[in-house]
Amino acid sequence: MNSELVKNEGGRATLKVTIPAKEFKDFYNSAVSNLSREVNIPGFRKGKAPKQIVISRLGENYVLSEAAQIAISKTYANAIQSNDVKPFSEPEYEVEQVEADKDFIYNIVVDILPEIELPEYKGVKAVKKVKKATDDEVDNVLKDLQKRHSQLVAVEDRDTVEEGDYILFDFKGFVDGEPFEGGAAENYTLEIGSNSFIPGFEDQLIGQKIGEEGKVTVTFPEDYHHEALKGKESIFEVKVNEIKKEELPELDDEFAKDVSDKETLDEYRVQIKEDLQKSYDHQAAHELEDQILTKLLEESEFDAPPSMVELQVEQIINDFKSRVEYQGISWELYLEHSKKDDEAIKADLRPQAVTQVKNYFILKEIALKENIEVSEDELDLKLEEMAENYQMAKDVIREYYEQNNRLDDLRYELQTQKTLQFLVEHASVEEQVVEPEDLQA
Repeated sequence: MNSELVKNEGGRATLKVTIPAKEFKDFYNSAVSNLSREVNIPGFRKGKAPKQIVISRLGENYVLSEAAQIAISKTYANAIQSNDVKPFSEPEYEVEQVEADKDFIYNIVVDILPEIELPEYKGVKAVKKVKKATDDEVDNVLKDLQKRHSQLVAVEDRDTVEEGDYILFDFKGFVDGEPFEGGAAENYTLEIGSNSFIPGFEDQLIGQKIGEEGKVTVTFPEDYHHEALKGKESIFEVKVNEIKKEELPELDDEFAKDVSDKETLDEYRVQIKEDLQKSYDHQAAHELEDQILTKLLEESEFDAPPSMVELQVEQIINDFKSRVEYQGISWELYLEHSKKDDEAIKADLRPQAVTQVKNYFILKEIALKENIEVSEDELDLKLEEMAENYQMAKDVIREYYEQNNRLDDLRYELQTQKTLQFLVEHASVEEQVVEPEDLQA
């Protein structure tokens, strides 16, 4: 048997294996013997039919296919080892030549572990963006909370709709004189000025009186998610049933007790500011790690195994689907609105997947060189932390990870955190004060 590495790029290796005709003849004869024992041939006991009868009964191509499978199974491992190829995925086989009296030639195509030559990873220059939480931001958080805990109360001193009102109203829409699906509702709640309806709809409700019937004329946008309504003019019959206004709770100690575990508003303000600062610090740390990894990636030249990239693409798209559906939007509707199909979405996400896979190998290589490992005590401490967060017994958490074969995933997560911490500690970091919008989410 002769084998040679004919291609090694893109994270894949192709080996060409040639088995001389004389050796392949042995595999051919083995295939005939195996088939003779497995196939019922009239007039013969299994394994007793003559060679030519077996070939005639099953066909030359069938026997050659069986011989090729035997030859590949017997020579694959040796071809991989002799060419010092480290496979990462299940191999693909491409038969180039298979005939009874000729050399058998086939190719092995397999994803391989990349050989990484790391750049200098200590002393990487990076900028840490620092943001300090302010009292104005605390005020904004409280205003948002105040709004979320507001109540809608009936307006009693007027019967005419104004900007900012919340109304309960009936509506029924018509296109070309015909009602359309989803175009009608009763006692629907709408905030005037929220722009949650078709542009121009809410403006035409201002001045409408309670109990009076009116009409609103609008044109659906050209990019509207329902194809049949795009660019169509619609007339809505409307009737306002009730007008309400938003009533905000007082920002005082009682409010703080209702929305937190603090006794006073001042204590709650301190907590809000601390939480904001923790969030900013976390964002800054995450962005700093990304900076360092990006620089290392730019200076590293290696290919990510395609099969691993595809697995990562699937993981990213599944997570993305979950977020979309969590918002109450079906994946089909999202695709329709984005004017893309699954393959286009995957193509958009593939560069992100490549980066994540390459980062995985860079961090693993640095951890290996620096002997960064995760001890059992560190793993146990992480399980305790998770148990506390989920309010479950630590043994239950460990059992879950063991039964689902995910303890190694948890170890890798901890090793990654330690490796990133190592890179940050050995980086040349300059701090820069920024506004919160300059921090990555």
